[in-house]
Amino acid sequence: MSNSRKFHFKCPKCQQDIGGFKEWFANGQQSPCCGEKLIDVVYLEGYEKLAKLVKNKSFKPESLWDYFDYLPLDETRNIVSIGTEGVVPIQTWSFLEEYAKKNYGIHIKVYAHRHDRNYATGTFKDLAGTMVASVLREQGVKNYVSASTGNIGVAYSRYLAQAEISLTVFIPKTTLLIQESDISSFGQTVVRVDGDYHKAKEVAANFAKKHNFLLTGGNFDPMRLEAKKTMVYEWLRLLPEFPSVFMQAVSGGSGPLGVAKACKELENEGLFSAMPRFLLPQPHRCAPMAEAWDDAVATNFQPGWEKKYPVWLDPETSVHTLATGNPTAYPQLAKLVKESNGRIMSIDEDKTIDVARLVAYETSLRLGPASAVTVVGFFQALKDGDIKEGDVVMLNIGEGAGRAPRFMEQLVYASQFVKSVDECEVHDRSAKKGMLWEAVEAI
Repeated sequence: MSNSRKFHFKCPKCQQDIGGFKEWFANGQQSPCCGEKLIDVVYLEGYEKLAKLVKNKSFKPESLWDYFDYLPLDETRNIVSIGTEGVVPIQTWSFLEEYAKKNYGIHIKVYAHRHDRNYATGTFKDLAGTMVASVLREQGVKNYVSASTGNIGVAYSRYLAQAEISLTVFIPKTTLLIQESDISSFGQTVVRVDGDYHKAKEVAANFAKKHNFLLTGGNFDPMRLEAKKTMVYEWLRLLPEFPSVFMQAVSGGSGPLGVAKACKELENEGLFSAMPRFLLPQPHRCAPMAEAWDDAVATNFQPGWEKKYPVWLDPETSVHTLATGNPTAYPQLAKLVKESNGRIMSIDEDKTIDVARLVAYETSLRLGPASAVTVVGFFQALKDGDIKEGDVVMLNIGEGAGRAPRFMEQLVYASQFVKSVDECEVHDRSAKKGMLWEAVEAI
């Protein structure tokens, strides 16, 4: 049993108590009894206090750490925070609500959870960064190893630097130079691997084993999932109704897994009627999970369906942060999606520019490419009938355009090039609106 006064780990498969992080790390971050890697963190106090907290109108958190009693850290002195992690705006996107009503005759609510507003890196990964750095500090870890397609490496680099923990990040050969630069700028080490993300993970694991360093637990890492579950706490605190649909572009799927963890914690507290349906888009040039899902649907989910998925070697997607060709988390994520009556879908990644331009026009938000995949997925889900009358849709906006300068360059409209003022044309911004919507309606 854990010596923590707050929590312990329990294997959901064999129900064995595993203690806390000390035992978890010593057992190779898997259950010693059955090898299960997706573990439950159980809080000893129960969840009634949490239910009261999220409904307390006077409760104004400054970061996810204001939910401290339900996070896997024992001492507040070990918190590594750069500010505002997870406590970011949730906006109503009425322009998408109006589109659904006009084009599909349905009345829905659409919210955007603005994780691009996280202070440290402007990404969804700040939640994991603050949690991982804090737990590793508390556990006395001095060296950490991770593989990354970009964003998680940047977040870990910044937060672990503040905790004075050395980080080595292994990135695929296609990772953008800006991501490599950001990771190394905090004094951490970046190793570019001649191969895809799967190869980078393989080399990272061998490096960690060779030097006896702790290796990131990946998409099942309880540190990551416990941080990301706080999204649901914020929905309950801020929104008049609970989302019936959650949409996020997925590479591995720790976001949906974190949402599911929070829903499990609070399912008996009367705060919502059901877990959201998970509608999870992938870019069509790297969509192994979507391909596996479509095959499972076509064969009526035959026994063992969740274990069958393809491996896309060296995917050539332009959305580099989603370039996971070997989706090892698919078995667990796919079962969750099926349980929620959701779907994993492939979307046309070439439409991300059109969508990003439209969102910038309507909201002044500049999306990053993965966030744009999420919004393309929204339009695709409407078209396919996956979003229905009365749905409350939550879009996870996990990054802004600042993380992807090449993507930002493509958002430029045709510019005027002149030699004198006489060649300049008068501009009417509203004239672009029809063009922008027409491009999106082609999805």
